[in-house]
Amino acid sequence: MTASPSRPLRAPAPFAMALSTAAIRAALAGMALSTLAAAPARAADPAPAAATPRTYAIAAGPLSDVLAQFAATAGVQLVFDPAALAGLRSPGLQGSHGTQQGFDLLLRGSGFVAVPQGSSAFALRKASVAPAPIAPGAAAELAPVTVTAQAEAGSTTEGTGSYTTRATGAGTRMELSLRETPQSVSVVGRQQMEDQNLTTMEAALRQAPGIIVNRRDERVDFYARGFALSQMVDGVPTLAYSNVAAEASMSSTAIYDRVEVVRGAAGLLNGVGAPGGSVNMVRKRPTTEFTGSVSAGVGSWNRYAAEADIGGKLNASGSLRGRVVASHLNGDTFTQNKSRREDVLYAIAEADLAPGTVLAAGLEYQDTSIAGANFGAIPLFYNNRTPISVPRSFNSSTSWSTWNMLTQRVFVNLDHRMANGWHLKAEANHLKNERERYSGDIWTSPANINASTQIGTMQLGDNPADGTNKSLDFHATGPYELFGRTHQAVLGFNINRYAYAIETNRAVATGTMIDQRPVNIFNVDAIAKPDFKYPRYYYGAKTEEKAVYASTRLKPTDALSVLLGGRLTWYDNAPWTRIWFSGGTGRPVNGLRTVEDAVFTPYAGVVFDVSRDFSVYASYTDIFQPNTVNDSSGQVLDPQRGTNLELGIKGEHFGGKLNTSFALFETEQDNVPVASGTQPDGSAAYRPAKGTKSRGYEFTAAGEVLPGWQLMGGYSYVTPRKNDGSLLSPHLPARTLRVATTYRLPGDWNRLTLGANLSWQSAIWMNEFYGQGTVAQGGVTVLGLMARYDVNKQLSVSLNVENATDKQYVNLSGFSTYVYGNPRNAWLKASYRF
Repeated sequence: MTASPSRPLRAPAPFAMALSTAAIRAALAGMALSTLAAAPARAADPAPAAATPRTYAIAAGPLSDVLAQFAATAGVQLVFDPAALAGLRSPGLQGSHGTQQGFDLLLRGSGFVAVPQGSSAFALRKASVAPAPIAPGAAAELAPVTVTAQAEAGSTTEGTGSYTTRATGAGTRMELSLRETPQSVSVVGRQQMEDQNLTTMEAALRQAPGIIVNRRDERVDFYARGFALSQMVDGVPTLAYSNVAAEASMSSTAIYDRVEVVRGAAGLLNGVGAPGGSVNMVRKRPTTEFTGSVSAGVGSWNRYAAEADIGGKLNASGSLRGRVVASHLNGDTFTQNKSRREDVLYAIAEADLAPGTVLAAGLEYQDTSIAGANFGAIPLFYNNRTPISVPRSFNSSTSWSTWNMLTQRVFVNLDHRMANGWHLKAEANHLKNERERYSGDIWTSPANINASTQIGTMQLGDNPADGTNKSLDFHATGPYELFGRTHQAVLGFNINRYAYAIETNRAVATGTMIDQRPVNIFNVDAIAKPDFKYPRYYYGAKTEEKAVYASTRLKPTDALSVLLGGRLTWYDNAPWTRIWFSGGTGRPVNGLRTVEDAVFTPYAGVVFDVSRDFSVYASYTDIFQPNTVNDSSGQVLDPQRGTNLELGIKGEHFGGKLNTSFALFETEQDNVPVASGTQPDGSAAYRPAKGTKSRGYEFTAAGEVLPGWQLMGGYSYVTPRKNDGSLLSPHLPARTLRVATTYRLPGDWNRLTLGANLSWQSAIWMNEFYGQGTVAQGGVTVLGLMARYDVNKQLSVSLNVENATDKQYVNLSGFSTYVYGNPRNAWLKASYRF
């Protein structure tokens, strides 16, 4: 495809935003006290923690992770420097032990001892130093990193400086290492987000191996292995992102510690079974000591941003903790007459109700406003079938077109770790999404644009939407004894109730559905915004999904793990419509109801350690995924059903600092949605494809390759095909390579970190849906660069350059339009930590 060069970059606007640290701390404390006022502080002098034996089933792993898990289960604090334990491993701990006894067993031969500090806290010290008693409140000699009962230090990425994680429950609900998980899992952590300037979910997933991010307009689709991904937040499934009332790609990453991506049928133990996999967005949690950061940045296209992240203990004992994150972004885009503004607020408070029991409550707020927004995108052909050539800055919508998204979520969770090693967690969420959208867009179904006059058709409309998702999830995980060995189990259930409504309003009161007017496609603002006062077509649905799930991880030998499990799903979707055109009176009409009762989805996996560093694995699952998209008549497609098989090898190197994997996979599925035209409101319609099959392989690596060198990368090959052997989605690349890396220079240059990211994809093509022609694009390589200089321990300055070579490329919609990728642009940011 050809296009003229993009418009030149404009100088950044002055940064004009200030955030008050004191005000935010006051708000944080106020929220914590108001929501958790009833939570008692820890008693000043509880019974000594070491006096009460508990049952433990902690697997072998890096010593720092094992100690963190032990301290969390024991309900005590442990102060230590993780760097001092680098490279040390532990065989784990089984059976019943007192706290001091457990520490002694775990630290045997390590050169360290755990020294009591008061009644429920310990400090790690060198064994060569006589463990003289330390007065309560005295400072530890090592750099303080406190692990408390609520922390899951093995999976938290913030503060680790790593591009990998020690553990994740994304695939199994059990806190396992990536090597122990018999599925393909990648984690985009906090360090990678900050290094590579990944400020939205779209940006973060563009660097995840094996993930294809395809932008259609303001809507962005996520794919793995040829199929769509489902969404979770803190491991809890949600239906909120199943239609245009919400858009996951716009979610700000400012509030998240990490993004966990499971490739292949996922969530089989927690009520979601999308064949492509799942994206789990894990929130930041409060810290035990006061910490914070503020940052300000400016970038190409008049962009500027500011962010503050502050948290810590809210009482002397640290039993009450809180955190607040606030950010603001504003500026233009490379697209003509298009700008974006974003405001984010996140607040969470935690209270220790008792040793091992934590109550947390919080809220999320995000308001994203886009002026000059697109619904539909750039048309491919004139009506004489010759290609349409436009610059990258071309906007197919009017400047008054608007796409505003508001997300408001409140959540409460209770986390309890029992003395016998079992972990219970319950979480309730209430999520409200609202979309304000009105626009004038070039009509592309079909485009019908005259090559001589440039006259085409514009569709005008008001298309607001809203959705409400209520969810409850409870699960318990822990050890049990069988045949003289310790195994693990998970039991749980969840409920999702989702209701949404989408409206279509017009400025004319004719008997037709669509308001269309002629327009020169290079002068779309010749049509002013009208008054959309006539309702034309409303539709929505109420959906309830319930699931119970159970799994076990059997350990017949130290080297062999067998995972068995499944879920039962109940699904009920009741759609409705209201029509005011073609003689309709707006009376609500119920559509065809979809009900599925007790659908069983089995899961099986096996992992065998073939050496100290490598394991082989295999997994199998059935697929059951209710569809949420509609056909051309507005009816929801039947659920997707199929099977998924995967086998591979995983490596864990340098004490878990580097993880590698290679996987072969095959997925067979029915009722896969394929674009097939439009619905009555002009939005995309789909038809179910039978007998689809996806085969491929992938290789990934993540973590520290050498001291100071962090890497996340992966190569993926997949060919989803229809039952006739043709490609299911030729507009998506079959091969992708993703690499993101940084290196902190050694010696006198260690204040400087240099990095890059590279994204390569193979050729794509598409037959225009209305038969006007075929469009193709060859392989594309996009390079990004970054540099950061630490002025001192608190202040750093960073520069990120996206698409450094200014490669011109497009995303194809799979229907009749395309979208240009971002041209070269830069972002300069200063950050201060305290």
